[in-house]
Amino acid sequence: MKKSLSFFLSLLFLTVAIADDKYEKEMKKNIDKISECKTANDFLKLANIFERIAVAEKDKWLPYYYGSFVTVLASYSDSSNNRKDIYLDKAEKFIDVADSLSPDNSEIYALKGMLSQARMQVDPMNRWQKYGAEANNNFAKAMAIDTLNPRPEYLIGVGVYYTPKQFGGGSTIAKPILEKSLLKYEQFVPEDDIMPRWGKEQVEEYLKQIAEVK
Repeated sequence: MKKSLSFFLSLLFLTVAIADDKYEKEMKKNIDKISECKTANDFLKLANIFERIAVAEKDKWLPYYYGSFVTVLASYSDSSNNRKDIYLDKAEKFIDVADSLSPDNSEIYALKGMLSQARMQVDPMNRWQKYGAEANNNFAKAMAIDTLNPRPEYLIGVGVYYTPKQFGGGSTIAKPILEKSLLKYEQFVPEDDIMPRWGKEQVEEYLKQIAEVK
């Protein structure tokens, strides 16, 4: 009886290990494709793939997280404000599911802040008050949960970079925020190959642009 139980448990653990390995390989393959996307349609196709993975892996937050992330990127790649809001509605549904599966997650709050920034970008004059405050609240939560996460400061820095000087923004104000983010990126070690790691190259590029202007 003990031998039968031991065999059954070994088989069960092996089956789970194979399934986890397949999931991680599929996630890694599609995460690597994010940098290859050029158009809104490219990002949306990838979002559909992450959604299919999420349906198959209902207890995992990362497929919903990446589905939301690439859908937000699609909104930045499309010129139609109407379509941007449709994309962002979908991105919000994804990130809300991720939040329900992994509460108090710094990466999720950072992405929520990015989504708020994208909402504001659709109509800055009329939306800055609502979505600016929402973005700041989400970034503050992200930093409170994990002080070493480099992405909240990266996104705050980008927001400041594009804010007109007369409203307290500009490259000079953004520079120390981006430098602080870069310092964190240099110390940041993701738990594994499929955890969020994006943003460092973009921070370096912004700092390069700021240095060249001066």
